[in-house]
Amino acid sequence: MSATYALTVIEEHGARPGLAGFIESVHSMISVVADEFDVPELELTVVLTGDITASIRAGSEIERDFTPERSGGIVKGKTICLVRDFSKTVIVLDAGDAVAEEELEQAELLHLVVHEYGHALIGRLRAAAGTRPPKTTRPKTPEEVAAIWAYKAADEFRCDQFSNMLLGQCITVTPSGDGESRRFTLADLLGEGYRDAFACLLDDVHPGWADLVHAYQTHQVGLDEMYEGLLFGTAAMLKIIAHADAVEEAGGNAPLLTGYADHPAVRRLLGPVWAPIREVLDTTPTLLPLADFAAGDRAIQDCGQYIVAMWASLGVTGRLTEDDQLYISVR
Repeated sequence: MSATYALTVIEEHGARPGLAGFIESVHSMISVVADEFDVPELELTVVLTGDITASIRAGSEIERDFTPERSGGIVKGKTICLVRDFSKTVIVLDAGDAVAEEELEQAELLHLVVHEYGHALIGRLRAAAGTRPPKTTRPKTPEEVAAIWAYKAADEFRCDQFSNMLLGQCITVTPSGDGESRRFTLADLLGEGYRDAFACLLDDVHPGWADLVHAYQTHQVGLDEMYEGLLFGTAAMLKIIAHADAVEEAGGNAPLLTGYADHPAVRRLLGPVWAPIREVLDTTPTLLPLADFAAGDRAIQDCGQYIVAMWASLGVTGRLTEDDQLYISVR
């Protein structure tokens, strides 16, 4: 039986007009894909906004302090689940004044929409498959955090791949001269931006993360500042790797980390973490149908063990005490 994917489009904060029809067309196309993969029913609201910060802050209790700046660039889209099982989801899209060439703008908007739709579909499948980690009232252990960081990074890679597939179906590149037309790819759109951002941050990983731990050991920063800096630094770096690696894949290039294998940040820390995640991604489809989703998602979450091992190599471990409190140990 076909599921229902209801759509509401809202324009606010001076969003440029004329995009609602585009969103509806993309929604129709992706709804066919969602039905093929047995995504359960979903109520989706797409917010087209001229002020993404204001719209996201208003749309989510946990995003009250949202800012669009990220290490890999500026956030132009965000998926927010209103219900924990993603049955009601909001996608907020930056729809400010157009500044790019018309063809590039069309490709950028299509990528933005499809990528965020990918998050909505994957989130709905994860909830339906029963693999979304339970909500806890206590701080999460390193193992619990690492499992989440692993699937969040994998999701970014898969959503970029999903976008790349639809970009190629909808847009072609016609070279000047006698060259044959080919499918437009994510690499055509994003170029080397993520790769350059990744390269610029490698020293922040090594020696940066070890220096952060040392700063705690020498009483320059507190335990919470060090631990949160390490955890959220890991999450941000894995997302950049995921985006950059997806672009390299789309462009037919070698995996991202092969070009930086000699840097100690890759050799000692990032390589042992990303390689097993990428192996799972390479051996499973971009989107997994509901029947297969749990097994694939558990395989990704199991890769969290390599993140935990990486933190331990820096001297940081954690466990729950008998009274269910999180105890962080630094050696």
